[in-house]
Amino acid sequence: MTAFVLDASITAAWLLPDNASEHTRRLYALIRRDEVEPQAPNLWQWECTNILANGVRLGRIPSGAVEGLWSILEAIRHRVELHELASAQHKASLGVAIDSGLCAHAAAYLWLARSLDLPLATFDGGLIAAAPACGVRLLDISTI
Repeated sequence: MTAFVLDASITAAWLLPDNASEHTRRLYALIRRDEVEPQAPNLWQWECTNILANGVRLGRIPSGAVEGLWSILEAIRHRVELHELASAQHKASLGVAIDSGLCAHAAAYLWLARSLDLPLATFDGGLIAAAPACGVRLLDISTI
């Protein structure tokens, strides 16, 4: 079974209709059927909630659609192994943020992927660019 670190930018494809693709829909189905093992730092939940809030605020999501999208998020949330980052891990991800030039929450995904020796599933350009220098493989979602 394929294990990987799931970034919120991938989750956005399930919550924002204009971000969806054949590959993101397939990955969503694999997660729902427990055929892959997504991992994420606990902050992933907050980022996903923020995707919904910003989607409504920016007019990308009608406010009446939030309940249905929240159900999609809940269905995934129970299948993602969340990792609570302790103080020492926060400090380690700070080093990744400084070295990579990324914001601290993005660096947490890189730090977790490197720590677990797992590939990272992301659409975030900054994470994609920084991953190789941090020793993190990227997951090609078109191949799973």
